[in-house]
Amino acid sequence: MTVPTGDGETNGKSPPEPPGGPGGDPASEPLEVVTVQAGSRYPDLYVERLRNMVARHLPLPHRFVVWADRLAGPSPRRFGADIEARDLSGWGLPGTRNKLRLFDPEVGGIRPFFFLDMTLVIRKSLLPLVKRGRASRASLVAVQDWNYPTLNSSVMWINPDPHSARVWESWLATGQHSWTMRGDQNYVNEIFRTASPEALTFWAKGQVVSYKTLRKRAAKDPAGALAAAERATILKFHGMPKPPDVLNLRAHPRSTVLRHPFRPRLWTFLADDIREHWR
Repeated sequence: MTVPTGDGETNGKSPPEPPGGPGGDPASEPLEVVTVQAGSRYPDLYVERLRNMVARHLPLPHRFVVWADRLAGPSPRRFGADIEARDLSGWGLPGTRNKLRLFDPEVGGIRPFFFLDMTLVIRKSLLPLVKRGRASRASLVAVQDWNYPTLNSSVMWINPDPHSARVWESWLATGQHSWTMRGDQNYVNEIFRTASPEALTFWAKGQVVSYKTLRKRAAKDPAGALAAAERATILKFHGMPKPPDVLNLRAHPRSTVLRHPFRPRLWTFLADDIREHWR
């Protein structure tokens, strides 16, 4: 596999042209910040708090968009006026596979956009990530997963082009009939790895960190774990616990108290940080 360098260029292969073509200027339009809420696993509170965090940490023109279902009914306006809700109920995809549809030009559009999972805590300015995305010539900037040799799709900068569109095209052609992978990110990773590795790059190490990985580190190296958290822009909560579970130990004790029964300092690891930012 060709490993991208920090500026989006790769070993011996030419990366795709910048989005918008030679005369395009995607930075002249408000940036679209996108999340996906499918099903009822995560309540609207997650969308609202993500939007609040983005508003505090992204001081440039942007639009916050949530692709959601359950928009019809007695109260179709579930979100505030500063959240643009778009309907995904006709997509027919389960769970996180709805992210794959973002690679469809008819959904993602033709301008670069910034995707954020709902299960994040944004700690500081997003401008370095936006600057990195806008400067990159890659089609996709993603997180290098903390545990597996694949990308993590929790924070993505997508530059719509033929390379990114291939994800949805491949899904329509074969993927939906021969799904053998666990998670949307494995599918996206496989498409880029086999078809256009030069079009994929990653955020700088430490910008997006895993809460679970930091908590595991804190068991043996509390100072190092806290320092890594302080350097991070975004905390990603994958699996359990989620932010409310750390703040309320009764919400999901299996992932906090019972997970570390003899280490009470880990039950509320980074709770003050979460409380400060996840609001």
